Amino acid sequence: MTEVKSDDERADLDGLSVGRAADIIADDEERVSEMRETLAILAQDGTIRRSAVDDAVANASMVVTTAETRVELAAGKLDSARKTAVPVSDLDLVSARITSFEERLHAIEDRADTLGEAIQEILSMKTDGDLYEIARRIRRVTNAATETQRAADDLQLELESFEGWLTNADRRADELVDDVEAVAESINELDTVAEALAGADGDSESEKAQTWIAAMIRHRVVSLMIVDLRAESAALRRWAERESSRPPSAIEPRLDEIETSHEAVGERLTAHANPKWTAQYGDQLTALDEALDSMEPPVAWDEVEAITTEHRSEGT
Repeated sequence: MTEVKSDDERADLDGLSVGRAADIIADDEERVSEMRETLAILAQDGTIRRSAVDDAVANASMVVTTAETRVELAAGKLDSARKTAVPVSDLDLVSARITSFEERLHAIEDRADTLGEAIQEILSMKTDGDLYEIARRIRRVTNAATETQRAADDLQLELESFEGWLTNADRRADELVDDVEAVAESINELDTVAEALAGADGDSESEKAQTWIAAMIRHRVVSLMIVDLRAESAALRRWAERESSRPPSAIEPRLDEIETSHEAVGERLTAHANPKWTAQYGDQLTALDEALDSMEPPVAWDEVEAITTEHRSEGT
């Protein structure tokens, strides 16, 4: 392990090669490569220079500015979507999506606000600050700005898609059909798991138990999906009546078929369960049911994911 140097020694990296500086400040030989990459931000021809701080900060500032611009564009796109949604903003199906987009934008804006503050903090260090710390902060703010830009771009694309969904009844109906068939496919996959459990003689008891509890959790989530799809179908029918447009057709009969298949798969999963599994995971599944039962359409699926992740971890 390389010897850790004092702050005074670390502050005197100006004029050292990147490799030599990394060796001086590394507290773990495995981190030397990472530190070289960081220090290279302030290097000129392989040598660390305090005079390189201004250019490095300028480059980081450009990345930050781009991120901030993309966030502003996403905010503008959200304003546009709000205006488009005004005639149907009373529908929970619409208002819930708008609220979700607003929450995401606020989170991205909060991240963007911290970027400029980080740049100012770096600038305050440029004259006599620890050069490695300066390089590390520049790298960190650049990465954060890139992630913020990506999040803003993703949000903007989703808002564009949402506006298209708002203005096209056929698209709304087609997407609902796709979602219904995706749930049907998920039930088919659960049926395959149930069959595999019945004949999984080569698997260990622990592997079987983990497969079973994962399938049971997924089965309960699919139940909530069916409820959500029924609510969406009803909302789209009301929406179509307002616009005298084409309502989704044959959705309810298809959902009835899917619900029947879902119940049958649940019975097979229960029938193939070892009593030890039901004893081990019974409380966990009861708690999951209680958590999911409290959720009403339109379902916040990010919350469902958080709940199921928590219950999966309890089962490991």
